[in-house]
Amino acid sequence: MQKGKFPVVGFVKDPSGVAALYLGKREGKDLVYTGKVGTGWSRTVSSQIRKQLDGVVSPKSKLTRPIRKPKATWVEPKFYADVEYRDITSEGLLRASSFKGLIKGSGRT
Repeated sequence: MQKGKFPVVGFVKDPSGVAALYLGKREGKDLVYTGKVGTGWSRTVSSQIRKQLDGVVSPKSKLTRPIRKPKATWVEPKFYADVEYRDITSEGLLRASSFKGLIKGSGRT
């Protein structure tokens, strides 16, 4: 397994929290989509994530190359998801990702 910290660019709502987080990655000055994570949190943590992300909601995606995600609520990339993943696909997306934590700020440790 590999680990990484990725800017949260959006989320899918569920009744009490989040169902999934949409993630980006920096490529120079660009912010590009790198997949989603939808596992690794409890109902309580899901609710806590939602409360934090509700404070940074954006009317549109901050990705350099927008993607079509009808269920997305877009956010300012102020939080980073600490994620464990198996691999990166040939399309540059995370494979078998699992959420480990949410970090406010740059994501640097």
